Amino acid sequence: MSIWLHLLLFLVGLVLLVKGSDYLVDGASHLAMNLGVSSMVVGLTIVAYGTSLPEFAVSFAASLGGMDDIALGNIIGSNIANICLILGLSAVIRPLKVHISVVKKEMLIMLGAALAMTFMLWDGEMDRIDGAILLIGFAAYLTFFVHEVIKANKSEAKHQHAPFWRNALIIVGGLVAVSLGARLLVDSSVSIARQIEVSEYIIGLTVIAVGTSLPELATSAMASYKNKGDIAVGNIIGSISFNILLVLGACAVILPLVLHTFFDLYLMCGVCALILGLFRTGLTLTRLEGVLLLIGYGAYMAYLFL
Repeated sequence: MSIWLHLLLFLVGLVLLVKGSDYLVDGASHLAMNLGVSSMVVGLTIVAYGTSLPEFAVSFAASLGGMDDIALGNIIGSNIANICLILGLSAVIRPLKVHISVVKKEMLIMLGAALAMTFMLWDGEMDRIDGAILLIGFAAYLTFFVHEVIKANKSEAKHQHAPFWRNALIIVGGLVAVSLGARLLVDSSVSIARQIEVSEYIIGLTVIAVGTSLPELATSAMASYKNKGDIAVGNIIGSISFNILLVLGACAVILPLVLHTFFDLYLMCGVCALILGLFRTGLTLTRLEGVLLLIGYGAYMAYLFL
């Protein structure tokens, strides 16, 4: 297949990614109004889980194949990219504001999941018992949000913007477009890189690592552009919790995982704690802080190449 065809597929994937994220954000915000819950809750659940499907697919397949480094590296690397690259870029587009309850609840849950993952991998291995504990934690996490939805429906009036089924269909269509667009972008980029003789190592560190996070990147950036910062932030916080509790938990239950290097795991915990601290100061992630996160991610990429 010629490089021009790969370039065409790259552009098609980019269009699908942008338009899919556009529909996903609009559908999610309208669905939140119909359900009588905040956009943050929808971002933390439906949007976050949908955009995390590539991470789940890659890590799950890697775990089945006994490829621990890929399964763990994808989860850890995606979480670092979610905070430094995606939240950083979203904040540069428009400062991100959150409610105090998000800092006290959802972000603490995210940090708790990251710390639990670090503790379980302290001896270099995550066994099936550890995985089962994470899955139980995910069940509790879901129960928490179901309770939030029930409470919101009892206390808040719902605002009907469009039929429920229509918003749900828009979300599903957006998720499909985003996932397909991300796949086309990753596959075409890998093919182009190979044709211009870029090493497999560089492809893995750049295209594949960021590739599974493209749905989150497109969705959060679009949400920030549309001044829906709650969806942008909720998408990232929910994705990180989803990656650790469900994706990692399911992978470890299938086959115990072994970690060979700890620096990236500690860095993931560090940036989770950092983002919690940044949002605690004024409940806003500023453009300057976004720029610093992007610079930090660039420095991390440079470290990996050296």
